Amino acid sequence: MMLSSCKKNEENGAMSINLPQFEEEIDGRAYIDFANSNKFKWNANDQVVIYNLDAENGANSERAIYQTNANASGQLTATFTYVSGDQLSAKKDGYFVFYPVSKVDEVELGKDNYQSFTVSANQTYTKDINDNPTVDPESMAMACTLSSLNGTFTLKHIFGVLRLKLKGEGNVTRIDVEDSRFNLSGTVKMKLHEVDMDRFSRLQTAFINTDDPYGNPSFMNAWQEYMDDLSYTTEGGGNTISLECPGIGLTTTTESHFFIGLRPGALKYGFKVYVYLEGQEAPVVLDYTGANNLHYGIKAGVVKGLAATL
Repeated sequence: MMLSSCKKNEENGAMSINLPQFEEEIDGRAYIDFANSNKFKWNANDQVVIYNLDAENGANSERAIYQTNANASGQLTATFTYVSGDQLSAKKDGYFVFYPVSKVDEVELGKDNYQSFTVSANQTYTKDINDNPTVDPESMAMACTLSSLNGTFTLKHIFGVLRLKLKGEGNVTRIDVEDSRFNLSGTVKMKLHEVDMDRFSRLQTAFINTDDPYGNPSFMNAWQEYMDDLSYTTEGGGNTISLECPGIGLTTTTESHFFIGLRPGALKYGFKVYVYLEGQEAPVVLDYTGANNLHYGIKAGVVKGLAATL
């Protein structure tokens, strides 16, 4: 969970926050598609957590919850106002904004600004206000750092999305994605004031574009140095993410879309998809564990498309 810089503005008690759009990548070609056909928008009463960080002594840092109102439903930009937590004072060393609040563990930051975030292994099939399937907003993670809270700023994606386009017969009740190598759920902990997005972006690009980054001493040295600066620790919860579905019907002529939010780097070393159908005890298994599937590696803010006929 690494962060990007937001646009800077002057201070204000309420703030306007944009949702970032997704880029879809298919067969090496990239184009904007997800936002047009499957819009990821704010809902009424969505919440973000805002930190006012003191880099020298985290005991002086502040953390507050801001929330939208009913007018936010279906909007790409929404106004957030204070609802709970610390009353934010004048800027200390910088602000940090994170969504969704459900991933933030409710513990004190402590003197080193340690914050832990939990990624659930369970997601829910979701539709937008236009009845189009979309990604479960609680499965995503977005954030940014900024030096002012006034005006409008845009969150940046931390997670990416796997879009399954399925044809076949039967009603889908659950889909499991099992990574061959990495934990997909669990808890991560880091020093918030040490986050450097430019540095992380370079490392993430190198990781995805290198066949075996773990066998590359240059990459591993740079990665370990950054992890040490963050005091980054993890506690894995498991290598499977489950999408619970309310019996979504498949047809042999039209694709049904299913979206699963995933951490960056997931699926790079292969994965399996288990599709559970109503009335069938054993799932249909889609196996992508071969070496030729490296291009499915998840990137922040990118939708990876996968089509199959069951």
